[in-house]
Amino acid sequence: MSDLTPGPVPVAHVGPDATADDTADAALAVAAVRAGLAVIATAPTRDVVAVKGHAADLLTATDLAAEEAIRAVLSSSDLPVQGEEGSPDLDAPDRWIVDPVDGTANFVADIGLVASNVALARGGRPVAGATGEMPSGRIVWSALGRGTWEVPPSGEAFRTRTYRGDLAAGCVTVGDFSWTNSGPWPGRTRARIVTAVSDVVGRLRMVGSSATELIWVATGRTSAAVLFGNHPWDTAAGVLAVREAGGVALDVHGEPWTFGSDSVLAAATEADAERLLDVIGNA
Repeated sequence: MSDLTPGPVPVAHVGPDATADDTADAALAVAAVRAGLAVIATAPTRDVVAVKGHAADLLTATDLAAEEAIRAVLSSSDLPVQGEEGSPDLDAPDRWIVDPVDGTANFVADIGLVASNVALARGGRPVAGATGEMPSGRIVWSALGRGTWEVPPSGEAFRTRTYRGDLAAGCVTVGDFSWTNSGPWPGRTRARIVTAVSDVVGRLRMVGSSATELIWVATGRTSAAVLFGNHPWDTAAGVLAVREAGGVALDVHGEPWTFGSDSVLAAATEADAERLLDVIGNA
């Protein structure tokens, strides 16, 4: 495990739900994420090869190649893989969950801020996961009861905690807008929520990668993330990372996050979550 942590996880830091297998699963998730990042970093083209569902959901050859590379690493496990591109509808209590390129619209536009995301679910909840961020190259991994760790491109890994500063001085990221927004979170509803949140936070940011937004909360870079959606390949790894870093993961209605939630509200502290839920509820 030397490539994941500075050394053995101290006993005082291991929660009652932790098992040795959880950390081994996190190591496999990190290896899979590294394979995905390698494909993204060497992609010869950003051309769109298909549009999925509606005009805002793009597919590139890199999405397909990165998922194939990740699946090859995970093939050492006997669990099925729910991949955004190859098997999005797969639903089993115990499964790997993969988003090869989170932020494909960013990738196509050559904005560069994208992530590769791998999580493991057991019993219908995430127990291990990893998110690799581009262009920084950092990887954030977590395992149930063993905390959240950041692996820089060079140097030793270190354990992370969520931001404990004043919400009014921190940054909060919010889900993006598109003319295709529908369901419980149409554009007008999102606009009201974003306006309400802007009144109580230091700065708002719209990133375009849910996986990135969640690991920013988990590593103390931002105070919270408000996501208008909840595809498991986007959120499972990041939700676990936030919780293992001492943060809170709910939905925008204030209920605990599950795979069935229609949204995500990840916050550094319970107080931050309560403040955001209050203003969102009155939006």
